[in-house]
Formats: sequence, C-alpha cells, structure tokens
Amino acid sequence: MIKKIFYACMVAGLTPMLTFAQKLQLSGQVINQQTNLPIAGATVRSGAGKTALTDEKGNYQLEVSVGDNLYVSFLGMETRTLKVTTRESIKVFLNPKSDVLDEVVVVGYGKVKKRDLSGAVSQVKAADILAGNPAPSINQALQGRMAGVTVKQNDGAPGAGVSITIRGTNSFSTNSQPLYIVDGIPFDMASTPASSANENNNQTANALASINPNDIESIEVLKDASATAIYGSRGANGVVLITTKRGENGNEKVELNANFGMATLGRKVKMLGPFDYASYINEQAVNSKNYEGVDYQLLPYPGTWSYPTINGQPVTTSGKYQPSPEDFLNQGLRTDQYGNQTLVQGADWQDEIYQNGFSQEYNLSVSGGSEKGWHMFSGNFLNQGGTIKNSDYQRVALRTNIGRKVRSWLELGANINYTNGLTNFAKSNAYDYGIIRSALIFPVTYGPDMSTIESDQLNWLASNPGVYVNTAKDQLRANNVFSSSYASVKLLPFLTFRQNLGFSYSNNNRNTYYNRNTQEGRTPKNGSAGQSDNWYQSLTSESLLTFDKTFQQVHSLNAVAGFTYEQANYSAKSMTATNFPNDITGEFDMAAGLNPGPLVSSRGRTQLASVLARANYSYKGKYIATASFRRDGSSRLTEGQKFANFLSGALAWRISEEQFVKNLGVFNDLKLRASYGRTGNQGVNAYQTRAYLAVANYPLGGALSSGFAEVDWRGALNKNLKWETTDQYNLGLDMAFLNNRIQFTIDAYYKKTNDLLQNVNIASSNGMRTQWVNSGYVTNKGLELTGKFVAVDRDAFKWNIDANISFNRNAIGGLAADRFAERLWYNADNIFIQRNGMPIGSMFGYIEDGFYDNEAEVRADQTYANASNAVVRSKLGEIKYRDLNGDGQITASDRTIIGNTNPDFVFGLTNNFKYKDFTLGFFWQGSIGNDIFNGNLIDMKMANLGNITQDIYNTRWTEENKENALWPKAVSTYNRTMLTSDRYVENGSYVRLKNVNLGYTFKTPFKGLNSLYLYASATNLLTITDYSWFDPDVNAFGGDASWKGVDIYSYPSSRTFSLGIKADF
Repeated sequence: MIKKIFYACMVAGLTPMLTFAQKLQLSGQVINQQTNLPIAGATVRSGAGKTALTDEKGNYQLEVSVGDNLYVSFLGMETRTLKVTTRESIKVFLNPKSDVLDEVVVVGYGKVKKRDLSGAVSQVKAADILAGNPAPSINQALQGRMAGVTVKQNDGAPGAGVSITIRGTNSFSTNSQPLYIVDGIPFDMASTPASSANENNNQTANALASINPNDIESIEVLKDASATAIYGSRGANGVVLITTKRGENGNEKVELNANFGMATLGRKVKMLGPFDYASYINEQAVNSKNYEGVDYQLLPYPGTWSYPTINGQPVTTSGKYQPSPEDFLNQGLRTDQYGNQTLVQGADWQDEIYQNGFSQEYNLSVSGGSEKGWHMFSGNFLNQGGTIKNSDYQRVALRTNIGRKVRSWLELGANINYTNGLTNFAKSNAYDYGIIRSALIFPVTYGPDMSTIESDQLNWLASNPGVYVNTAKDQLRANNVFSSSYASVKLLPFLTFRQNLGFSYSNNNRNTYYNRNTQEGRTPKNGSAGQSDNWYQSLTSESLLTFDKTFQQVHSLNAVAGFTYEQANYSAKSMTATNFPNDITGEFDMAAGLNPGPLVSSRGRTQLASVLARANYSYKGKYIATASFRRDGSSRLTEGQKFANFLSGALAWRISEEQFVKNLGVFNDLKLRASYGRTGNQGVNAYQTRAYLAVANYPLGGALSSGFAEVDWRGALNKNLKWETTDQYNLGLDMAFLNNRIQFTIDAYYKKTNDLLQNVNIASSNGMRTQWVNSGYVTNKGLELTGKFVAVDRDAFKWNIDANISFNRNAIGGLAADRFAERLWYNADNIFIQRNGMPIGSMFGYIEDGFYDNEAEVRADQTYANASNAVVRSKLGEIKYRDLNGDGQITASDRTIIGNTNPDFVFGLTNNFKYKDFTLGFFWQGSIGNDIFNGNLIDMKMANLGNITQDIYNTRWTEENKENALWPKAVSTYNRTMLTSDRYVENGSYVRLKNVNLGYTFKTPFKGLNSLYLYASATNLLTITDYSWFDPDVNAFGGDASWKGVDIYSYPSSRTFSLGIKADF
C-alpha cells in the first residue's frame, strides 16, 4: 500500500515537469481582425525568448514548450498573449490599436471621436510635450508642435509674453490672438498695467503662465471655421481648448515633480572692446577734420596728462591722465612725475549685467477616483531667475478639481485655480532707455567702479549699466482666480442638460522707480516713480442641451443647443511723481515727489449674449456631416449692429470604410474633409461706438459757461460700425497606413476677413481727426502637413517621429489708398505699410546703393552737381540711396517694399526614442523666409560716443576699405541723416535645436513608490541663423499684428540646462 502511494506521488509530482519540458513545433497564421488579411512581418515570441517573423502570407513556425506564453505583436496593433497547449497550429487575430481613431478630441461645447471629426483640429497631450522638457507656460511649449500654429515669444525674459497666430493674421488693427477656453470656459485676465513712469517699456506678462502646465491634460487647437464658428464673434482668430487633469478610478495617486535649471546667455552681441573703441572715437575726430573741416586741438584719447590751470599756470598736483587706445591693452595705474595717479580701466558692460539664472520648480498632486466621482489637488511653485541681474519670475499655483456622481442621472463638478505671480522686469523692448541699450552702447573705456558723477555726465547717451541693473525697479504682482463649475443632468439615456458657470478675477499691481542716476530719473526729474494697478472680472453662464443617439445601428446623431452669457468688468488706475528729495523711499512714498503727475483711471463693462446649435450626423461611420449656428449680441456695437449670425458646415467621407478600399489592404484610415464657415470679430473699445463727453467751456451771453462736449482725441462716432467677418474654406485629407504606423494629415485653406475695423484719418473740417470705419479685407491661404511615424515598435526599443510644416500667404485688399501703421518710436515713422496686394508685415523704406567712394561719384549725383568742394568732400564715405523714380532727387517717392516679416514656412520635428527604461528625445523647430526689422541698428550711427558692434567696425568705410564697406565712415559731428532703409532689415530665418532630453525610469524602486523618473534636459541648445543680434525668435510688440517682427533691445533668449525628477506614489 505504501509503495502504491509513493508511486502515485511520484507520478503526480513529475507529470508537470514532464509536461513543461515537452517541446513542439508550433505553426499558424497572424491575421488583421479588421481587414481579415494576413499580416506580414509580425513578431511571434515564446516565453523562452525565441522569435519568428511571419512571411508574406502571415504564416509562422516556432519551437515552443507546452505551458509557455506566446506573444504576438506588430506595429500599430494590439499585442496578443496566448497560452501554448498541445495544439500544433494556432491562428492569431490582431486588432488595430484603438488609441488612434477612437481617441476622443475636445471640440466646442463637446467631445467627438477622432474618426467622426469633420473639422481641422490639432491635438497634443501635455505629457508628450512636457516630458523631460520643463516649461513655465503651456503656450511656450506649443512652439513648433502644431501645423498652422505660429508661436512667437516677445523676448527671452522670465514670464515674458507670448503671441500665438493661427493660420495667419486676419486684421492689422484689432487683436490677432486666439480665444482660450479652459475646461469649457473662456479664459482672460487683466492686461499688464502701466503708468508714465514705465512708458515705452513694451514688456508684458504672459497670461497663460498663470496656469500650471503640470495640471494640463491636453490642448486642442480649432483651426477651420467649421470648428470655430460655434464660438461666433470670438472664434475668428482660432480657438485653443485647454483641458486640465482630473482624478482617475483606482488607488490614490500621489505625484511629485521637481526640476532645477541653470540659464546661460544664448548669444552675446560682440561690441568693441576698449582698445578698438578708443581707436574708433579718435578716428571720428580725424575723419571730421579731413572730410568735414572740423578741427580739433587734442584727440579724444591722446595718451597725455592734463592739468587744470590757474592764471595760466598748470596745477601739477591735480593731474589726470587721458589714455591712448594702446593704454587699454595694458590697463592699470599711470603715474606722472608729480606723483599724480590715474587708473586706466575698461569694462565689458554686458558682463556687468548678465548672470547665470537659476530656476527651481516643484509640483505636487494628489488624485483619485471611483465610480462615484473623482478628485485632484495640486500645488506648484516656480522661481525662474533671468540672465539679467535682478530679473525673475515667481509663481505659486493651487488647484482643486472635484466631481461627484450624486445620482445615476446627476453629476456635479468644480475646478478652481488660484495663482500668485511676481515679475521683476528688466526694462527691454524699449527704444529710448533700457538696460540692454545701456549695456551695448555705453562707452567701454570706463571701469565698473566709475563714479556716479562721471556716469551722470553720460546720462544723455545711456545709463551706467552697473548702476542701472542694480537700482532700477519695475515689479509686477499678479493674483488670479479662475473657476469652472457644472451640473449635468441626464434627462433621458440620450438627452443631457448641462449648466456651466465660470468665474475669473485677476488683479495686478505694478510698482516702478528709477533713481536719479538712471536716464529715466536723471536731473531735472530727480527720480521717477509710478504705481499702477488694474483688475478684471468675468462671469460666464452656459446652458447646454445635448442629444446623442444611434438609430438602427447606422444613423448616429449628436446635437447640442444652448444659450450663453458673458459679462466682463474691468478697471485701472495709475499715479506718478518726480522730483524726490532722495531715492531712499522710492515709490513707496509717492507724496514725497514734489511734482506729482496726473491721476489716471478708467472703468468699463462689456456683455455678450448668444444662442448656439450644432449637429453632427454620421451614417455607418462613413459619411459625416456637421453644421453649426451661433447668434451673438454684443454691447460694443450700436443699435442695429449689435447682433450677427455665424454659420458653418462640414462634410467628411471615410473612404477607408468603403469595401473597395478595404480590399486594397493599404489604408487603416482614409478620410476626406471639406468645410465652410463664418466667424466674426468685435475688436473695438467697449465704448468706441458711444459718445464720450468731457467738461468744456462754451460762450453763452458774452461769457464762458461750463458744460460738456464730445472729446476729439478718440475720433468721430460711426453709428454704422459693424463686425469684422471671416469666411473660411477648408479641404482636408487624413490618412493612416501600415496599421497606423504612418499617419498623415493634409489641410488646405482659404479665408477672407471682410469689413476690417480701422481707425482712419478724416478731413479736419468734420471737427475730428479720425474715425473708426469698416474698410478693406485681408486674405490668408495656406497648406498644412502633419505626419506621425512609428519607425520602430519593439518590446525593448521604440522610435516615434512627429513632424509638421505649414505655409501661409497673407494679403491686404480693398483699401482706398496706402496706409501706415502707427510710428514705432520717435523718428521711426511709416515703416510698416498697409497696401493692397501686400501682406500685413510689409516694411517700407529706401534702398541703399553703396557709398560715395570718390568726388566724381558725388558730382554725378544731381543733388551735389553744383555743390561746393567742401560739401562734396563731406559726402565721401556716406550712404547713397537709389533714385527709384529717376527724378534726380531722393524723396519719399523713392521708397519701396524692403521686407516682409511673414515666414515662407514654419516647421517642427520631434524624435522620441525608448530603449527599455531609457528615453531620449530631441526637438527641432524653425522659421524660414521671414525678415526682422532690427531697430537696434538705428543707434549705430557711426557719429557719436555710443559703442558699436565689432562687425560694423570691421566693415566701416575707410579709404582702404571702400570695396568691402557696409557702413559709412566714422565722424564726430551730428550732421548725418540715415534714412529708414533696407540696412535695418535682416533675414530672420532660423533652425533651432529647441530641446534635447534624456531620462531613465526606475520601476517600483522600493515599496510604496510606483516609479521614479530622472531626466536631464537642454533647451535652445543650437540655433542656426544669419541674424546679427541676440535671437531671431523675437517680437518686441507682442500681439500687435501691425508691428510684428521688430527687435528693439529685446531681452536675450537663454540656453537652459535642467535636471528633474518625477515620482509616482
């Protein structure tokens, strides 16, 4: 009996081992579940690591062990795992990955699957663009990521403004920025406040920096009118939909992010050093004597001692050495025979203002959810130091997103975000005074320790950069609250009512003080102070009814109808003062200023009421039709013009669902789209169409009486002023091949904006100088291409490529005559022309034609044919301008188009690699064919004490360098007039290695920690460009479309290196 039991145990124990060891030759076929066609090149792998590839008929053979796992995979398909039994043949069906066509895309007032989309919508996941690439704001991170979406930074300052243009600029006189929608609610906030103390400082704060990028789930950009028309008058410039994160079902999730960065100056403008600068100033004096007859007693840098005199006798105890250029090659103390000492010292003023800027960011979030609801709480702290001393941006952000399924038919949710920001501006983007200007042109033959008495004597030219960067104050504090709440009631299985309520409040306070050692506060101002603040409050209510039902499994209808109401209130005020007894209290004691400026204040309110409807119909998933309607009523316009209707329609044909295309076995998706729609723009001041009265005196009965009269500075009223309207046509094609491993989207569009809102000059006999009218049109036509490629998709190694390129052509039409944008700054008039057939951003000026190299060339110019010998000689080495109309004179009639700030195309290229737990990504981005108006060169006059660049010095006109000269001769007088010409227009094309990141993920490194991701990142690592200044990615005047592409002492971009950590608990 014992033996039987023993044998039974042995058999029971050895049977599994014998079974495990049993080998067999497995064969079979791998088939596409969707098309029922064999898959060639699929990978079949056993648990022991043996692999085989299927042949052209999808067949495979592989030696396996019974009980093993069998893994079958192919690019773009879901991986199947099967258990090996004693069967010798297994047919395996693979399904296409559902994350492509079944992906949900957010659209206006709803969501649709990508397969049912009929409009032009681009989507990116925040996690994809922020992985290993920390960015202070989401709009900065969007640069180069989407076709048709052009992102330009104002400059490289921390927290600086960013402008986004979608499919070209629609208007040159109204705002060209898109509408931002955050969790279904329009997002807006107070603009950057200003006072006369910080006038001409064009730096602005980035509104979207108040949204923590780590809280964002996805960004959708609605580009064609079929997608944007549902937003009516606010959708003409495109719509950016931002969806924030919420908790997911499962265990509580805790996520901690931290990154630490160092920013270095991306590029330095090489100015003259002390030796070359002193030689240049001496050369000015010599040239003025030789060519202009202006004599001098002593060179500016003579290399001699000077002594004050009393009764004609030198005071030898007070000697001062005046260095020669050569002295700056060996700087130090100089001592004369009397024991007087002078320190010969120079400075690189850029080194005195620049620094390595350090940044740190921390983000903590707690989230979770269940079938009853979800929650998410997050906190963020950012401290971003600038590359200019005492400039930085700080942000503290808190957010909560909670939702509750109170009943099976009732769902409630609330999302509340609070942000506190602090920005310390370094004055840039300014043409008159500013830290960048001072550091570049201030004489370098003075040392960093020069006395304020000496530097004050040069305040007419520029401030001492060292004093400026350490004493100038321009600080902005911002508080922003944004909330979106909703209640959703399911009335029927296919009918849902949703009530959205949005509220936002922002408040900004700006404090400015420039002491008496800066240009802004120099004598006789004796300090300049300003305080300004503003607030903005908006309330949005949306009532939406959604119908969503499929009939007979072939007819699908999704329809939404609703009513929306938006109200915005805003206010601003400022005060300034000058002539302070000292600089101790600065702007904190405004009453100390003996010369107070005028008190300025404003208050306003706007309202917008709308009804809307949209229907999306699909038949068998093949034929898709979408139509939308919106009627807007605006308080900005007059009676009879307040309301406007906006319609759109779109058709889509999923050709890939047709049997004849399925039989080809080529396409996973092939969809043709066509759309038309109309959107509007109400971009005028809230009270532009109403009479603005002010106190005025008028004669009555032989005496002046006090009353009211309409002000003239805002122009004559136009009661017929109406909406700008934009009609847009779009034709698109979506394609996917090889089980979605290759995807293409192609869109061609044409849009025309009619009835442009413009402020034009009118005859003074009207009693007014200007009037807002509807006149002219702008067209944009373009092509967008987007590609997504899965180059490799192995278990251990993956390689994904995202690429996009977009072309846009812009043109103005319908104007009665040429117009010009407002002046850029003093003496920079009529630079941007608005002319029929030309794009917004066309630059206008003179064409240079070399230099007058000899007296015969001067005499050949009719202007100087009969001039005196002295005048003729003074013209040698001066710029010649082309006489385009051939009248023998250089006049305004000789101006022509000299540049175009619009690019031929913009592009982005992303490569992401994953090897086991390592990740590597690099991102290229660029703009080709655009010009930049380099206003910095206007100060390079070759005729005053201001420093110049080394390149300009090397290419100046001299008797020995006539053939290669690019700049006129150096002179010490101020008689030269340099006209606005093609000299100031430069090629702004660039290709940039925007980001490189490397990371490694530790999976469950210890109990309680699910994963730990460590990464290193470099931003703006390499820029290839011919642009001569700091950075070609510059737009000094921000969102003002009429002045785009201007560089005027803009804050330099930085090259940033970061280390980061992301921990999931």
